[in-house]
Amino acid sequence: MHALVSGVANTIFLPPAEALRPYLSTYYFTAIAPSDGDELYDLLNPEWASVRFRWTGEMRGSVQPDALHDIAPAHFVGPTTRAGPFASRGARVASIGFLPRGWNAFMRESAHGWANRVDAASALATIIDFGAMANAIDTIAAQSVDDVASMAACFDNILLAALDAHPPSTTEDARIAAAHKALIDPATASVRDLADALQISERQLHRLSVRAFGFAPKPLLRRQRFLRTLDVIMRDGARNWSSALDGQYYDQSHFNRDFRAFFGMTPEQYRQMPHPVIAAAAAARIRALGAPLQALHLSGEPIAHDD
Repeated sequence: MHALVSGVANTIFLPPAEALRPYLSTYYFTAIAPSDGDELYDLLNPEWASVRFRWTGEMRGSVQPDALHDIAPAHFVGPTTRAGPFASRGARVASIGFLPRGWNAFMRESAHGWANRVDAASALATIIDFGAMANAIDTIAAQSVDDVASMAACFDNILLAALDAHPPSTTEDARIAAAHKALIDPATASVRDLADALQISERQLHRLSVRAFGFAPKPLLRRQRFLRTLDVIMRDGARNWSSALDGQYYDQSHFNRDFRAFFGMTPEQYRQMPHPVIAAAAAARIRALGAPLQALHLSGEPIAHDD
């Protein structure tokens, strides 16, 4: 039995069907319910793309440096290299995380056009019927407001039907899978390393990277080393930044520059901020998937979950 509302904010992670796991990170269902009615504010980490369906409440969001604005109940967030601020006085949101192979399988436009962008889900060219998903969520919620298991089953049915009707190219899928695996590998330190892992030219790598991953290889590698450091801190909040630094950083100043680029603040300013939604979600994600960050999730990894 999944209890969605518990305290100020709570997130439940549920696995997609086995056939969808090469393409999706997870389904996740978030309830924001501040007891005093104040608007909660938090920052999403840089991540891969996701679609979100809000069935109660309201929410504002953006990708830095854009100002917060009202976001549609069904909205899509492309791959990001910058933090995504959001604020809400209360909401329930169902989300689907798409890995790079998922972008290739389900979307019909370049990921680059959605890089660091949040917009209505209807603005995206895709084989998925997001309207049908939104309607199904509303129908399920009308019967039982927090029936997230039925919502996850609905997502499975719609996504599997889309995948059966439009199977991805096996050649392109395999190349994106190899690129994602190399990108996740901490030993991949340069664009040349990434191209060599795929046995393609750097020009070919660039075209593949912007189309399926949203960004050129260099900013993606920069994002990954940054997130590996953030991952250590999110697992153990008592650690100091210098002891958590990824091996590809020269020193603390090098990391601080990246932190400003990704979050628009210093590491200590970030640490002093309250994180009422993301801290709880990261803890739940560690329990369910073993890692707090979507962008460090490898295609096809097994997904455990709590009952």
